[in-house]
Amino acid sequence: MIVTIPEGALECLGAGAVEDRRPSVVLLHGIQGTATIWNPLMPGLSCLGPVMAPHLRGRAGSYSPDRPEAYGLTGFASDLHAVIAGLHGPVLLVGWSMGCLVSLEYLRIHGADRLMGLMLVSGTPCIGATGGNDANWFHGDTPEQVAHEAAQRAKRLQLAETATDVAVAGSWLAVRAADFRDFLPRIDVPTMVLHGSEDSECPVAHASIFARSIPGAKLRIWEGCGHVPMTYAPERFAREVADFFHICQSRVA
Repeated sequence: MIVTIPEGALECLGAGAVEDRRPSVVLLHGIQGTATIWNPLMPGLSCLGPVMAPHLRGRAGSYSPDRPEAYGLTGFASDLHAVIAGLHGPVLLVGWSMGCLVSLEYLRIHGADRLMGLMLVSGTPCIGATGGNDANWFHGDTPEQVAHEAAQRAKRLQLAETATDVAVAGSWLAVRAADFRDFLPRIDVPTMVLHGSEDSECPVAHASIFARSIPGAKLRIWEGCGHVPMTYAPERFAREVADFFHICQSRVA
């Protein structure tokens, strides 16, 4: 599916009929990957309703500017807004890794009117939030340095498809400056925080910040799991999404 944005178009992976007026699930990938990270889960989740996984700008067939500054969180939130606007009914938004920061920026700008629930997976409200246990996605200060690191990270996380080098570099330079800690208490949508106990990319202390700062947030820690719970135990992850979906759906019914 293609979603038109002012700058071009976004390619989206989908399962189920977009015209379906049941609640939808929107899945957001991380800083370096693409929507293909969700491929194994999408057919099973489509029994809940339409499932959409956008390739954010700089990935796959989506609009890919060649300027690092085009990959700020506001631009990604605009991409997400266009995707959600094309769906019917309320949305369960599932953000993984950088997808959590994009979700928070979307909420900050556009509010929660279209959302029935929020899942924050392996994420952080601020890269350096824990004072020593930073989210160590990259360390470079220039696009060239980040591009070099990105190749090794893709192998470590077993990412089959990745963003362009400029997209990865621009995204990192943007997200490392983001800080949503003061915004978290203002989130007024049911929220689940899911994190692996052995996440070296984003230590579990970041999940604790979400859980204690977002009103009513539920915290799920998977023992022995790293940064990518949907590949660590895909069937278990799908059950977590489905269970939370039904909880959220019952609240809006």
